[in-house]
Amino acid sequence: MALPHVGLYFFLFLYLLGGAWTFARIEDTADRAHQFEKLERVRKAYRKIAVAASEACPLSARNPHFRSRIYTSLSKLSSLMEGREFLLNADDESQNKELFSPRWTTMSSILYALSILTTTGYAYATPSTLLGQWVAIGYGLLGIPLMVLAAVDIGRFLSDVVITTYGRYRKMWERLMRACGCAEKKRQIVELVETKAIQVQSHTLRRSTKSSKNRPKRPEKPRPAKRLPLSVNASILLIFCMLGGLVYIGAGGQKTFIEAFFVTFNLVANLTMAEMPNDLNHVLTLFYILIFVTFGLAVLSMCGELAASELKSLFLKIHYFGRKIDWRRNKKEQLEVEVREMLKIIEAIRKRHPEKGKISSADILQYIHEMNGGARGSIVCIKHERRDTIAFMPQTIEALKFADEMDLDDNSHRSTSRIEYEVYREPSPVDI
Repeated sequence: MALPHVGLYFFLFLYLLGGAWTFARIEDTADRAHQFEKLERVRKAYRKIAVAASEACPLSARNPHFRSRIYTSLSKLSSLMEGREFLLNADDESQNKELFSPRWTTMSSILYALSILTTTGYAYATPSTLLGQWVAIGYGLLGIPLMVLAAVDIGRFLSDVVITTYGRYRKMWERLMRACGCAEKKRQIVELVETKAIQVQSHTLRRSTKSSKNRPKRPEKPRPAKRLPLSVNASILLIFCMLGGLVYIGAGGQKTFIEAFFVTFNLVANLTMAEMPNDLNHVLTLFYILIFVTFGLAVLSMCGELAASELKSLFLKIHYFGRKIDWRRNKKEQLEVEVREMLKIIEAIRKRHPEKGKISSADILQYIHEMNGGARGSIVCIKHERRDTIAFMPQTIEALKFADEMDLDDNSHRSTSRIEYEVYREPSPVDI
């Protein structure tokens, strides 16, 4: 049900607003006092510079506007350093509120609380009091696991949406290619072999279930989820960062598209908000923060989950790549082994049916089927009769079943197959 997920997101939203309000209440008074002390130091520095300039230029100091010009020039330097307009009047001492730049505003408090939850850095507003620092530590200890849980949950939902969309696209593309007559024959053959293998495996499992009526039934395992190619996975991440670059430029960021793209990529990959847009009153700035800061972690989680299954398959292919190389290297010897095995089977058929003049491939398949008692023929034949054959080299990793994936039905099927084979096996003078 979606109710627990919605409850988690709503609780995180309230937790974010509560943390922002708490930080603003704790840090705002101390921050204003710090800003006032900073402004007084700037005033003292301006006075010293004005006095030194008057002593160095006594003739120019006689001008009544000399001091105001000095303050105007110094204010330009202060504006450049502050990144905002800073005009200090030489004669007006009551302009403190105009020159104050409080850090713990509503938006900056929310951004700092969000930076703790998403483990991103936000250097504009940080706690300076001891109480605020301890509250930030406790806030992160409780909020970070919840945010990671929500991000992983959203990432799984997005991965399901992406896989479903990609599967529909593949089906539509295959139908289009099949209608044009350009379908890949090799892929069709592989899919046909996999389908037959799944049918044989399901038939074998049904037979083993019927033979053990007293055994409690176990629920069937879900089918393995479809994978997404790494190229599509990387394309999703790059398109997400490109869209973030466009929104960053629209939000007032003074950067080129490549620089804005790098800022968003740095935000998603390295989890940092060091180069956020400065205009927090712009609508696109809020959209940028909501999408690319909040959901950036979820998109990164989605890409990691989708890449994990594909990388697992890739590593398995690399694991079995050595067998394929050995097969190609010793292809002639392997073919000779297969020919000798086939001749042994033909010899056994001639001894069993001496009246046959010509042995066809159908006779060989029928003989193997008779020797192994039905649908489990090929598996039991390879296991009990043809012991000197080459090792199995898988062509599709999905058809493999590893030891940690064996269930009760598979183990019982092995024991049942051994007993049935020993009971119904006909004594043969030739060991194949």
